[in-house]
Amino acid sequence: MSFITKLFSGGAGNIVESIGNALDNLVTTKEEKMTLENEIKKAEMQYNLELKKLNIAEEELFLKDVQSARTREVDIQSNQNASTLGKNISSYLAIAATVLCFAMFFTLIIKNDILSDPKNGALKDIVIYILGVLSALLTQVYSYYFGSSSGSADKTKTIAQAFENRKP
Repeated sequence: MSFITKLFSGGAGNIVESIGNALDNLVTTKEEKMTLENEIKKAEMQYNLELKKLNIAEEELFLKDVQSARTREVDIQSNQNASTLGKNISSYLAIAATVLCFAMFFTLIIKNDILSDPKNGALKDIVIYILGVLSALLTQVYSYYFGSSSGSADKTKTIAQAFENRKP
């Protein structure tokens, strides 16, 4: 059995166990074991620190992206040379997506023979796929216009923590 096969078939646990056994054989005194444990804990803490730094960097990139989108929106709305279509295109698309989605739902409810006819198997799959896409689109439209921001979620979390930490 090759190394790759062992690794992907549960051999990783055996490798870790054999490394642990080898370290136990190499480290004999309590001081050496304590030093090794401290080094392992230090390495683990360093790993966690680096992971936190990466998470912070990722959050900063996300926030820059959000800020850039907000700045673009403000620039378009405040630009005197922008056309009515340019200023309202996202609203028009949101209205069109909502109307299209509800029209499709209404059509399927009223004209139910499309989905119930066994001869329309491929058509049924296509209609269900389109409904899924439209439902996801409608969810995104509602989230954009009525959704809560991450700042609001952070504020709610901070208020909840303040109440938990408050002493009676």
